[in-house]
Amino acid sequence: MVNVGLLGDVSVGKTSILRLFVRYLNKGQIENVKGGKKCTVVKTDFSGEATIPTGGEKETKTIHPNRVVFREDDTGKTHTIFGPGGDASRAVVRMGIITISRIATQIIAVFAMDRDLKQQFEFFNDVRFFPDKINVCINKFDLVDGDASAKQKKIEEVKKQIVEFFKNKKITVEDVFITCGETVEGFEDVETYNNAVAEMLLKITSE
Repeated sequence: MVNVGLLGDVSVGKTSILRLFVRYLNKGQIENVKGGKKCTVVKTDFSGEATIPTGGEKETKTIHPNRVVFREDDTGKTHTIFGPGGDASRAVVRMGIITISRIATQIIAVFAMDRDLKQQFEFFNDVRFFPDKINVCINKFDLVDGDASAKQKKIEEVKKQIVEFFKNKKITVEDVFITCGETVEGFEDVETYNNAVAEMLLKITSE
């Protein structure tokens, strides 16, 4: 059994990644990705989502960690993926982050390409409990501007900064996954980067 924790700042796409993975499991699409295998959803819990009024507008935030439990049909092994919120300034959210960082056997640090990287690093500066090896997910690839060459260059720059950030904290980045955790209209590579979400979670739980 593997407990996976998706950790990251506000709105980097942790819940979208979880929901997309559940869709792959429920529709049998999980068998068609690289390293795919037949898996079954055991339990999902997205009750951690809450609508919070902010400046006259309502915003959905993850207050309590969301959770997906699934089983590999061939081995019978059951794994749990947790997605706590990113707003560590809220005590109840911070408690969820601390809990997941302690109980997770695998941590995936999630970053978003549409957010300031420095701000996202601040989230991880506040996480006390970290294994010495983690995986990184660079999400929202669909929001990278430019042609294929420009996109690749931008991703490599971001990847380098992230690896260096964790290296300075004496944490090794074992693998970096480039994903798109949502179904995006007009993004021609959406299937490839949607698949990457499923491939990432299968690889990490199976290893």
